[in-house]
Amino acid sequence: MEQRLTRRSVLGHAAAGASGLALAGALGSRGARAAGSAARGVVPLPGPAALRADIQRMVDFGPRLTGTPAHARFVAWMERELEAAGATVIARDEHELTSWEATGRTLELLGGPSPGPVRVATQVTRSQETGPAGVTGPLVYGGALPLPSLNTLGTDLQGLLSALDRYPADLLSALAALVAQIPRMSMRGAIVVVDLPLPLPLPLPESTFLPLLNGFHWSGHTVADIALRDYKRLWIPLGTSTGVFKQAGAAGVVFVFDASYEALEGNDSPFLGPFEPLPALCVDRDTGRRLRDAAVSATPARLTLTANRRKTTSPSIVAVLPGTTDEATILNTHTDGQNFAEENGGVAMVHLARHFGSLPRSQRLRRSLVFSAVTGHMASGLPQTEGFIEDHPELVRCAAAAITMEHFGCTEWVDVVGRGYRPTGDPEMLGVWVSDTGLRAPTVASVQEHDIPHVAFVRPGLQFGIGGAFQAAGVPQIGFLAGPNYLVSITENGHMDKLDADLAARQVRWTADMVRRIDGMSLAELRTGDPLLRPRQTAGCPSFPARRPPAPAPATRFSLRLSLDRTDARTLRRTGRLRGRLRTSVPGRVRLRATIERLGGHRVRRRLAEDVVRVGRPGSRRFALRLTARGRRELATGRRFRVTLTGRTHHGGKLRRRAVRRVIGR
Repeated sequence: MEQRLTRRSVLGHAAAGASGLALAGALGSRGARAAGSAARGVVPLPGPAALRADIQRMVDFGPRLTGTPAHARFVAWMERELEAAGATVIARDEHELTSWEATGRTLELLGGPSPGPVRVATQVTRSQETGPAGVTGPLVYGGALPLPSLNTLGTDLQGLLSALDRYPADLLSALAALVAQIPRMSMRGAIVVVDLPLPLPLPLPESTFLPLLNGFHWSGHTVADIALRDYKRLWIPLGTSTGVFKQAGAAGVVFVFDASYEALEGNDSPFLGPFEPLPALCVDRDTGRRLRDAAVSATPARLTLTANRRKTTSPSIVAVLPGTTDEATILNTHTDGQNFAEENGGVAMVHLARHFGSLPRSQRLRRSLVFSAVTGHMASGLPQTEGFIEDHPELVRCAAAAITMEHFGCTEWVDVVGRGYRPTGDPEMLGVWVSDTGLRAPTVASVQEHDIPHVAFVRPGLQFGIGGAFQAAGVPQIGFLAGPNYLVSITENGHMDKLDADLAARQVRWTADMVRRIDGMSLAELRTGDPLLRPRQTAGCPSFPARRPPAPAPATRFSLRLSLDRTDARTLRRTGRLRGRLRTSVPGRVRLRATIERLGGHRVRRRLAEDVVRVGRPGSRRFALRLTARGRRELATGRRFRVTLTGRTHHGGKLRRRAVRRVIGR
């Protein structure tokens, strides 16, 4: 039965709290910059050359792994460009993490008939470093990881969802069974070689996804044309866990992929995986054959893996380009990535801001554009889009719709035994998830009018990428991404040879068209019809005042930084205080509020501590917030938690907000 959802217009509602007033200032005043942009003329949407130039600029920063200096430089570039386009950066939410970036990897046979270096394609991301000296031990063949049962693939939607949900647990179980078959004595101090059935040794054509699709577009092609197209991809290498080998006493692991060296080189996976207890390298099928032969005689080998691992922070940024009403359209992407494709959504976001920010008053969008550029997609445990939704409820309440954009301009490359790693000459399949409301028909029509090739319209029930959080939060949404073989691969040229700039420019124009179409639709049209779209509370959405000139620029550049002391749940309960440090460039009052939520299972956020800190002069000062009774009871459960500390203060007529997160417990 179709569930009908409606929403009252947010026009006429009273402003709700300080955060609403601050947002009012951001949404309600573009001021002199907007007038200046109009005077310069409308900035056109980018052509292929302009888009390629800015994507190359991004690649030149280096691989932008979460929290690394290259990533920080790219985020800073985005902030400057969004501000220059007329948007106001209203939040810079800092997230604490341990960044990890490989700096070297080697494998060397120390004996046998052919001693010497072994060609290594990549490493398991966030596996244990060895230091320059490496680890040595005899090679032991651990066998081939058995393939879990996936016999429901391609039959029906529910069967496919169940199989994919079961797959990670099946792989871990198979790994444990594999280790149990190897004599314990032979594993101690050894470097274990394991064959992985990855990419899957199953037929995996694009037609596998047909149960998930509710539409398809590719001029000159039919659905039957995709029946045998290869969709084995290297960016999802499940099963590279090393914990069971650590328990058996191994010194290191080498995983053998059923792939060529050219396809596997630099593959940075699993990009969302945890830190592993053993060093682990990955080799191609031909190198794997050499290692299996060497393992027959327990040939000694040396494995080396070096990496930069450091405690740091990484920001998610939020900017607003004001419209003429109290409603907003959210443009969402992430900023971390390895190459031109992962992630170039931020470059597209900048070009969209330049265009829409230059429009004269008569052509201005009704709804404000909210630019959400989150971090943490290439890290473990950071909240990504869910964090934006939780941290900015005032923006989510006012969102008419959201568009999550990832991976523009990707060409298709396949790895074929006997023929090598090569381009097909076609664009990579673009998955488009869209809420099944009034938003779906104009999305399909726009794809057809712009003739975006190789598009599969996917039901939102199983959504890849970072856009599915909007669907769960009750925001009508479009999310799109491509998933090429090289998606998370790190190479010297950032895979720029695989960028189709003409396709990328066409996809940016299509995205801009969807922004305009959404701007012309009512809230009822956008929200009605999708039973998977959770009802959303709209009470309290602020009514923003009329556009006004911006406040005078403050004489002092504003900065506010927060950090939390390293601690554990037991210490927090014993002391009853949450301690840390704030650094600010201006005096004033900073309201600090800390929340706590359990990780894993059903997440509930509770208030942990709250207070106002008075800062008499610029600089750094300590704080100690008293824990609430409810927060102390939550800590007593002995779980693993995420603590989020938010600081709010006014400066230059605006509410400034910063946030930092820390995970405590095991």
